[in-house]
Amino acid sequence: MTSTSHFLVNLVGILILLVIVQFWLNRLHQNQIVTEIVMGFSLSATVVLCMLYPFQINDGITFNLRFIPFVLGCLYSHKITSMWLTFLIICLRLMHGLEVSWFPCVSLLIFFLITTKLKPFYNNLPMVKKIIFSGVLMLFMSIWIIVGDKLLFHVPITIELFFSYSVFQSFGILLVVYIMESNKEKQSLLDKIIRMEKVEVVSHLAASISHEVRNPLTTTRGFLQLLNESKAIPEVEKSYLTVAMQELDQAERIIRDYLTFAKPAPEEIESLNLKKEIERTINIIVPLANMNIVELSSELESCYIKGNAGLFQQGLVNLLKNGIEAMPSGGTLSIVGTVEKTLAKVSITDNGVGMTDLQIKRLGEPYFSTKEIRGTGLGMMVAFRIIESMNGTIKVESEPGKGTRITLSFPLNTSG
Repeated sequence: MTSTSHFLVNLVGILILLVIVQFWLNRLHQNQIVTEIVMGFSLSATVVLCMLYPFQINDGITFNLRFIPFVLGCLYSHKITSMWLTFLIICLRLMHGLEVSWFPCVSLLIFFLITTKLKPFYNNLPMVKKIIFSGVLMLFMSIWIIVGDKLLFHVPITIELFFSYSVFQSFGILLVVYIMESNKEKQSLLDKIIRMEKVEVVSHLAASISHEVRNPLTTTRGFLQLLNESKAIPEVEKSYLTVAMQELDQAERIIRDYLTFAKPAPEEIESLNLKKEIERTINIIVPLANMNIVELSSELESCYIKGNAGLFQQGLVNLLKNGIEAMPSGGTLSIVGTVEKTLAKVSITDNGVGMTDLQIKRLGEPYFSTKEIRGTGLGMMVAFRIIESMNGTIKVESEPGKGTRITLSFPLNTSG
């Protein structure tokens, strides 16, 4: 009875951990440091709970589910948190004496090194493969511990014990990772729906007022142009007219960006040579790069995709412009175009200021900009809309102070 209650304590501790971790990971405006502290505390409390309440399988042999929060910490939290968990488990294990604890402690260090080394590979896996990977990893850890106990301490390991120990650990991590990943997938879908709803509002707004606003702007600019050409107005006062026309041009550009959303898909679809289109866009952006002491480098592979040349150039210009502006002290902007199976991929990499995870999540939202008062957020919003209308996807990877990589993926046009 005691063993069963202790097992339930282990299980409840892990379930509470899941609830807390998911709550903090799904918050849109959470502070990364606070999130890591909460995760570290939750994982630590679960580890302590599991180790304080071990349960028996048979023949007086006990174990607990501490490896589940340990693996979760290594795969989902910061390296410092996983190091702390390793240290905590070793300290608690050493309370049983060095003679019986040295092997579990050494094994834990090995598991820590293996798991953290495999973490980047794990993060790039799809959901199903993540679940399988975690189960195989836990099975390996279970076999390692059982074989070590058998060879080093002559623990009587039966088939039943081996099966029970492996199943408890492996099935536990499979279930936990499944819940984590399915919740993450649902949250990602919810974020996408929210972003699409915001874009839809902008789209309706653009369709309803853009033409009405554009007409008086055009008329006003025409009269200002005539006044600017008049000889009766002093040159000093003409400078005011020039500023006024520049501001009207800026307003017209913003409206043109809005109009991109009024059209869900480009009117003219054609086969585009990706290499040539990118080279044309680079030629457009070269003057801005020179002004900001930014070196442009490109390595492009020729292939064909479907889309509208004008819109594709507009979206690409916005992305390149953002990359240049992210390097106020100069740097290198790299554009690489490759073909991978059925996809054409374009990677735009800068070594600028970078972005936080929260900024990456909000990228492409209406009115959200990393440039603070200098940006409207419309440029990235336009780029996202254009890429999506071409059945493409955008992946953003960034780290503050180290730069950003934006990867565009498009289906290949094999008939091009």
